[in-house]
Amino acid sequence: MITRTASKRAKMDVTSTVTKSPSPDSGSDGVVSAQPTSFIPFQTGPSLERIPDDVLLEVVSYLPIHLTTFNNRPILIHPMYVIRCTTPARTPILRALSQTSRLLRSRCLPLAWQRTAFWGPNFRRLDSSFDESIGKRTYSSIHVLKACPYLLPLIRTVSVMLTTYQKAEIIPAFAACLATLPNLNTIQVVNMEWGIQTALKNAFRGKRFPSVRKISLPSPAHEIIKMCPNLEEVTCVDEHGGCKIVQSLVAAKCHQVRMLKGITTPLTRLVDLVPNLTHASVAKGSDMTPLTGFPFLDTIEILIDYHIQVDLPLSEFAALDIKKARDILKGNKSKAEKTVVLTKSNNLWNYRSYEFDSVQRYMTRETVKV
Repeated sequence: MITRTASKRAKMDVTSTVTKSPSPDSGSDGVVSAQPTSFIPFQTGPSLERIPDDVLLEVVSYLPIHLTTFNNRPILIHPMYVIRCTTPARTPILRALSQTSRLLRSRCLPLAWQRTAFWGPNFRRLDSSFDESIGKRTYSSIHVLKACPYLLPLIRTVSVMLTTYQKAEIIPAFAACLATLPNLNTIQVVNMEWGIQTALKNAFRGKRFPSVRKISLPSPAHEIIKMCPNLEEVTCVDEHGGCKIVQSLVAAKCHQVRMLKGITTPLTRLVDLVPNLTHASVAKGSDMTPLTGFPFLDTIEILIDYHIQVDLPLSEFAALDIKKARDILKGNKSKAEKTVVLTKSNNLWNYRSYEFDSVQRYMTRETVKV
């Protein structure tokens, strides 16, 4: 009995509220009109179209760039695997924003695709090997670009991992895909498995990438350099010194090179080829005499091996090398600000060219002005 009475009172209260509450189409007496409700636009502040581009880009700049994940969960990992498990977190967000309005599509789509990682986000699968996961994601990325030709002009930087998985199909398809990117500026080979040098050489033979200005790669991938005659910056990302890279630069006649990073092999063969070199690297304790042949050097980077224990500041530990580098820089023709950069990798993997925040903690750098 009490339950029925409470339920009846509740219904009466709801009816009274509906009847007495004013609405956009009701009179001052609160009686609801029988006429259909007219459309009232949603009122907001300044429209999105009125926000300046620089403000929109500033908002986007606060999005995370990379997220270290495994199986979709953030993790703390050994530096040896940090590149392999790093996922571009900003890209999926930008691609999602590009689907929300015409304005955001015009602004966010180019940002989302200007730097394209061919292994894609969340590439690591627990039910397959590392090589298989990377290979499948790379092949999938190639097919996406083939199906969406409007994306090709947007891509400026390409990052790729080259593995042995189905190398006879994937590597030629990747090389052919690169040839379709008219505005490609940078190629980054993050990782390359041994045993695919022949497949890589055959896949890139006859290709040319005149728009590429920057390249970073391990020594085994040096064949790609021969297809990029207009390179300006070259980085070796492994510990082999870059001898093969120097050979490929000579073979390709890359006269426009200005910066060589991570290459510790003697540069004698490049003195006549790249007379305008401004940045060179040497190993600590090595002979710097060949660098006197480059009259416009403004930066000499001294690389210290990862396995050397250093308890002093790098500037004290490498004081003799700094003096040699300073003497060379002071005696040349460069009018730019001159510096000696000391770099020590704290692990076996020398990822000098990648701007991943998670890697920076594993690199020690000091800059000394001349």
